[in-house]
Order: sequence, then C-alpha cells, then structure tokens
Amino acid sequence: MNRHLTSCILLLALLMAACHQPTDTPQLNNRTDTLSWAMGENIALSLKEMKGVKLDNEVVLQAIGHTLKGDPQPISDSILSEAMMYIVGQQQLTQMEQNRQTKQSVAQQQEEYFNKLTKGNPNVKKHPSGFYYELLKAGKGANAKMGQRVSFDYRSFLMFSGEPYDQTYGVRDPILHVVGRPMFPGLIEALLLMNTGSIYRFYFPYQLAFGEKGSGDIKGYTPFIYEVELHEIYEH
Repeated sequence: MNRHLTSCILLLALLMAACHQPTDTPQLNNRTDTLSWAMGENIALSLKEMKGVKLDNEVVLQAIGHTLKGDPQPISDSILSEAMMYIVGQQQLTQMEQNRQTKQSVAQQQEEYFNKLTKGNPNVKKHPSGFYYELLKAGKGANAKMGQRVSFDYRSFLMFSGEPYDQTYGVRDPILHVVGRPMFPGLIEALLLMNTGSIYRFYFPYQLAFGEKGSGDIKGYTPFIYEVELHEIYEH
C-alpha cells in the first residue's frame, strides 16, 4: 500500500475528528469550492460508517502533517501495509457481526409474524419453498407454467409495518414477464401457483424476496407482502 493511499485514509480520520468541533460554514463562492465541499462531506460521511477500529486523533493530525509536508515517516512500508490490512480486517469482522445480528433479529421477527398470521387466518398456507400465501379470488383459467409469458398486476407492502411500497394499478401497465426469467425467487414460485383470473396474497420472507443485499432503495433483510392478479397466459 502506497503513501498516497495512507494520506487519504488519514485525511478521512481528520475529517471525522473535525466533525466534533463547531466551525463556521464557509462561503462557497465558485464551482471549485462547491466540488471541494462535496468531496469533503462525502469523505466525512464515509468515515462515520467506519467501525471496529479506535484512532487517536492527535496522532492522526501528526501523521497528516508529516505526510503532506513530505517529512520522514516513523513507520516502514511493511508496517504500514500490516496496519492497513488490520484495519480492513476489523471492518470486515464488524460488518459480518452486524449482518449476523441483523439476520438473527429479522429471522425471529419473521417467525413470530408467520406464527401469528397462520393462527389468526386459517386460509393462509405455507409453500414448500418457505413463503406463505392466501387465495383472495379463484380464477377459471389455466395455471401458469415455467417458460410461459404472463401478464399481471400487483401491490406490494412492507411485511412488518404493512406500509404500501409499490403497485402497478393506476400507475403503469400490467407486468409482462416470462415465468422463470430473473425476478426474486419467491415470486417465480408464486406465479406457478396461479391461474388466470386469480388473485393471491403472498408473504415473502427476506430470503425469498430481495435477500441480504436488497435492491435499489430496498434495504437488505426486508420481507414483503405481494398481492398479485394474474390476467393472461401467452404461449408465445
């Protein structure tokens, strides 16, 4: 790892320390000022997310001064590399522990939710793949099969809060999709349960929705409810 990268990391630490000291907001008089502020703010926000490593702000200041002036450094490149590997490793361990705790917490919440759901509503059934479903309206047409193109409308909700998230009704045209092509795994299995004209409500644990990483503005470990109405099945 080179000295330039070290300077960037130490600058991040300095900005973190500066966040705790009241300062007057400078006047941004030109584009250079604006870009400089945006870069500094972005770096500071990134540093705020760094956990698992304790830094001494006074030493950080000394290191930045030495590095910017080109003064001799008190540690060798090999020690520097070892220290940075340690920092990266601690960040990874911290993230893994946070993920483990989140996964455990959400799994417990899902279990409690599904237990309450099935006890309160005998019409809710569990699919072998792990999601739950309820028939809201029976259809009269054929069942969807893998590889067929289908059209459907949907409404989605955050499962724990019931807050509406997204829908096609009144917003955009029904979805046209080939069953089996990429979409989150639970919905693929859900479509195979349906026949034309039917409406189902599906309860997807996060594992069968958008997973641990999420998608777009959907955070990881988010379970969803989908109400799906299957309109048509096309052979070609």
